[in-house]
Amino acid sequence: MTSMRDQNVNARAEGHGPNVLQFPTRSAVTQTDSKTGAAAADGQKEDTTSLYDKIARFDFTKKDWSAGETATFYRQYLVSADVPDRENLYLETLGAVIQGVVSSASLLPFVIFEPNRKLVSQAVCDFLMHRNCHLDDEFAGVHEVVEILVSNQAVNKGAILAGLVALGDRRVNAVARAARHLLTAEDIRSFSRYHINRIRSSSVEFCLDWLIELNQGADRLVVTDLGCALMLMVFHDELGLVEDLSEINYVGFKNTKVLQTKTFERYFSEIMPTLEFLKNCEGFETVIQAVIDAWQDHESKAAKLRAHAEA
Repeated sequence: MTSMRDQNVNARAEGHGPNVLQFPTRSAVTQTDSKTGAAAADGQKEDTTSLYDKIARFDFTKKDWSAGETATFYRQYLVSADVPDRENLYLETLGAVIQGVVSSASLLPFVIFEPNRKLVSQAVCDFLMHRNCHLDDEFAGVHEVVEILVSNQAVNKGAILAGLVALGDRRVNAVARAARHLLTAEDIRSFSRYHINRIRSSSVEFCLDWLIELNQGADRLVVTDLGCALMLMVFHDELGLVEDLSEINYVGFKNTKVLQTKTFERYFSEIMPTLEFLKNCEGFETVIQAVIDAWQDHESKAAKLRAHAEA
């Protein structure tokens, strides 16, 4: 079955241009209802300038991003466009990036201005995949994403961090780690709710290290959210293995290789001492026990996943 993403990318490959999504003009936007949080827009549409055009010409070097035209247009677009509409716009933009029609920087408005965590995290990963870097500055794309993360202009910082951590590269995590203290409790909740369908050791270690850093006296909600991140990893695992990725070459990001894999059971036994240490920290007991229970419950499922893959 062809996915929506494949269909959009295939359409680009066949020479079809992006389906430009129209959005309300400034005069068409009404005030937000304070009770429902919903905003309405009339039927008037912008006929001359599309959001896609603004995204395609996005200039990352102009650092006051939130004051630019792209930000203004995107905020207006959010009033009337639901998530599927925004996903379609994103896929059209990604298709244009893949075909070389626009720069990979065209993906950055979705990193900066988009609130949906799944879309933001995906935009981070896709940007780094398609961002061309020179051999003498292979981390340029990572530094640009971190620059957005530490700015006060990003709408969903937690999702940006989640996108970086999902890459599975310890060098990226080392850079991202310095930005953790800038996240609010709401940002951390957004970070913890993002997941992929495989477990990567560096992502597990990032969360465990964060919990150790918090240690005594940490906000209970933050501890709960980080525990949730560890539990979601096993709930959505489809391999029954834990991957350890080799260092990513950012000049050829698509060539990422798995350095080694371990069975889920073996890796769980290796991190168990850390989990036991955390469980003994004041305020961590209930949350970490829930993590241990979830990982223990996954052991039998992990064995079945591997057996099915080998059949």
